[in-house]
Amino acid sequence: MKLFISIIRKLWFDEAMSDAITAGSIFSDLVIVVVTLLPAMTANTFAPFLGGGKPVDFGLKRKDGRRYLGDGKTWRGFFGGVACAALLGMILMTVLHFTGLSDVNDSLWGPYPWNMVILLILPVGSLFGDMLGSFIKRAVKRPRGKKTPILDQWDYIIGTMILISPFFYWWSEAFIADHRWIASLIFLGIAILAHTVANWIGYWIGVKKEPW
Repeated sequence: MKLFISIIRKLWFDEAMSDAITAGSIFSDLVIVVVTLLPAMTANTFAPFLGGGKPVDFGLKRKDGRRYLGDGKTWRGFFGGVACAALLGMILMTVLHFTGLSDVNDSLWGPYPWNMVILLILPVGSLFGDMLGSFIKRAVKRPRGKKTPILDQWDYIIGTMILISPFFYWWSEAFIADHRWIASLIFLGIAILAHTVANWIGYWIGVKKEPW
């Protein structure tokens, strides 16, 4: 991973300034954060296309008759989203390895074999966060399709952070160390834009009923 970071940074600013916080260093860190989190970011994009079938809550209802999650969260969508997003991560890791930008044993997702575990946890956490957001919205009786700020945009990030929390050494280096926390904060803003664009695309092609 360190080799990949150094190559990206050399493309944007002089190596003598590598310890300084510059626009180039923030941009390169942002690229690294985005690439690292792509398996989490894309899981919710894949899931609706692969959904259908048995709902995750098995049709169970609360005492007031409302569903826990509803028909929109299905096991097929969950496993399909996880599989496709994890596969995307593995493809990215392979491409970075064979282009010499990174090494499988020191990848953006940690050393082998833990990187394989993290590549699986990222989409699982993302979809877990999505379901957790739906559960909370139903618990507080938010109408179906009603906008819910923060939960709508960051639920997958919250779920991802919860599940990767045991891997402190990896995520502290990936998202906090060497001023990378600045890029991580910028990413939170980008996440809102990416979520909005993805949902509008899903709405236009008929996969989602609401554009949020």
